[in-house]
Amino acid sequence: MAETPTSQHETALSDLDFADVSESDWEAAAEGALRGEPLSSLHTMLLGGIETAPLYTAHRHSTEADPSGLPGSAPFTRGAAAASGARGWELRQIHDVRLAGTPDAVAVDTTSGVDAVTVARGWDADGDAAALAAGIGDAAGAGVTIHLQSGASPAQAAALLDVFARHGVDLAGLRSWFGLDPIAAAASGWRPADSGDSAALVSVMCSAARSAAGIAQRSPRAVPLEADGSVFADAGASDATELAAMLATGVAWLRVICDNADGPGLDPAAAARLVGFTLSAGPDAFLVTAKCRAMRMCWTRVLGACGVDVAGDDGPSMRLHAVTATAMLSALDPWVNMLRATTASFGAANGGVDAITVRPFDTVSAGQASSSLGWRVAANTQLILRHESRIGSVIDPAGGSWYIEDLTRKLAHAAWDRFREIEATGGMCAALAGGELETSIAAERALRNEQIATGEHLLVGVTDFVDSQAEQASAVSVSAGEPAGPPGVGLGVHRWAAPYEAETAGETVTGAAGS
Repeated sequence: MAETPTSQHETALSDLDFADVSESDWEAAAEGALRGEPLSSLHTMLLGGIETAPLYTAHRHSTEADPSGLPGSAPFTRGAAAASGARGWELRQIHDVRLAGTPDAVAVDTTSGVDAVTVARGWDADGDAAALAAGIGDAAGAGVTIHLQSGASPAQAAALLDVFARHGVDLAGLRSWFGLDPIAAAASGWRPADSGDSAALVSVMCSAARSAAGIAQRSPRAVPLEADGSVFADAGASDATELAAMLATGVAWLRVICDNADGPGLDPAAAARLVGFTLSAGPDAFLVTAKCRAMRMCWTRVLGACGVDVAGDDGPSMRLHAVTATAMLSALDPWVNMLRATTASFGAANGGVDAITVRPFDTVSAGQASSSLGWRVAANTQLILRHESRIGSVIDPAGGSWYIEDLTRKLAHAAWDRFREIEATGGMCAALAGGELETSIAAERALRNEQIATGEHLLVGVTDFVDSQAEQASAVSVSAGEPAGPPGVGLGVHRWAAPYEAETAGETVTGAAGS
């Protein structure tokens, strides 16, 4: 057989003599380029006290002894399943059934690639029953998965079940999330009467848990209960505090379901199957990926401490949903929100979430009545990532990255320490009712505002690279994007850009502004 001729390009490459460069050589070169600044100046301190380095190496960040395991096995850091799904994650859109155009908008979404519709909070189980049926009835009857946004009540869950019954939905195969989460509702002020008393909040959770057990009997694949961390992130919490709040809420559910005399009295494994988790996805794709991985790691540890056989075939895997953060959105130059949503979704998909919700880029100014362009771009952002970029086809694409692995571990440790602090106050209900959680979140919010003010944290289109034409058109009505409680009640939504948008509009800003 004739030998294959060696190309000139291959010969040139083989003749190159690359010198071995050690980590100390890099450090020396970096210190020389810093002109007197210490090498430590290249390190970054994230909100929550997590430090990141400019260089990651096998010597310092080896993953050889990493206990992350394999995809689909405990502690599920690398993913809840051992194989990627044929369609990737579930693509959700949120719609307000009280708006006249909702039935048409839902029809457009569900015929354009959207997998599931989430009913936005704010509707009344009695007064808006007809609107609920009109908004999502046809879609439910056609087999589209319908969810309720977190903070729903047992009465709203019952109203949705009634719609399913009237449209012949197979409850045995139902995969709906019913959004029963009194803690998120109380924290955000949607139901402020429950937020000031720990015992009252536990009582409401018991009622929701009994309702969830009843739903599970009819629909074993449904997710009745939720632990929504995004409400804390949108209030200003760091990623570690958001994860800690989710863990503490999950533990509160386990106590109510398993130990409380007014609960359904299930075992921990059965109780865990009733709970889904929602976290916020911000503009840092790497941090979002690490957050998803760290959350699975920590929750697996919680279940193991409760005696659940997490390594067994019957061990409950975590159901994880990501929603793009309201706090990161801007009214000034809102087109940049498209980029923020893309990086957030990319990070969540790489983190192995089961579902993603993207808020429309014009949510801040229009709320749930966002433009048709806003809704279309929100859906297409995920469709392109899923079908054209094929992000969901790779299991744990971040696995083995020294930076991501190190960030995952650090975030998990920080979240666990913060979770233990919440537990030391008496648990999530006590921390929320007593104001401890609100105080700590306010401190983290102030620190982020300081980082933005000093230029450590840039807001493209708001504090940097500002479009002068966008500034002139900034006198728009600003909404939080979803119903809020009475002023001064609940944690609220505190957008990072709000103080600067108020200054642009000529208003006086004192302290951290929210919207």
